[in-house]
Amino acid sequence: MFKKYSKRIKQRIRNLRSRGWSLGEIGLKTGIPKNTLSEWVRDIQLSKAQEKRIKEKEIASAAIGRDIARKILREKIDKWKEKIREKVKHFGKSALLNQEMGKLVCGLLYLCEGSKYPSTRCLIFGNSDPRIIKAFLNLLRNYFRIREDKLRCRITPRWDQNINKLQIFWSNITKIPIEQFYHTIPDKRTKGKTTGKEDYQGVCVIYYCDTSLQFELQSIGEAVIKGVGGKSKS
Repeated sequence: MFKKYSKRIKQRIRNLRSRGWSLGEIGLKTGIPKNTLSEWVRDIQLSKAQEKRIKEKEIASAAIGRDIARKILREKIDKWKEKIREKVKHFGKSALLNQEMGKLVCGLLYLCEGSKYPSTRCLIFGNSDPRIIKAFLNLLRNYFRIREDKLRCRITPRWDQNINKLQIFWSNITKIPIEQFYHTIPDKRTKGKTTGKEDYQGVCVIYYCDTSLQFELQSIGEAVIKGVGGKSKS
């Protein structure tokens, strides 16, 4: 059912249009749909100055609309991510409550980010994400017999980064004393280039000279891949 408007309202709309108001402005002020407004004012002739003003307003309104749309989309994505995080958060405790699960996760991490036997004969695990480094070391310390004095660490920074600050940062993350850090050499390929990411702390590489432990971690990861790779839910 169509809503009826009085002649007085229609004349008010026409007066606003004659003064150079855009349909968007009039619609916001009166709450009347644009398609209805355009029918009432289509015969009104505007000056060049008024047309220019209306064009500028339409561009500004479009920009505001895009900002609002982006904000709505961000909020929608944030809710979507939070819903999934809530759904899977119980996995976070599983690795620390169950020894077999902990070893499994550690082995998978090593298979993805560690150096493989026989190319190397030493446990070497590297990543630039502090959370991954910390998780790997926590699992290693909890479920495998290691000696803290055998742990070593090397940082691979970009050329413009402060090595001393990076070593302090990674020592706090890994709980490995700086005295057990290998000599650091910046990446020569980055010389003359500015580091773009402010939170980038270089690559942290963990060393533990034990071939048996290296191969055990590698084999755990390979066993999982082999076990699930040949099976699928029917």
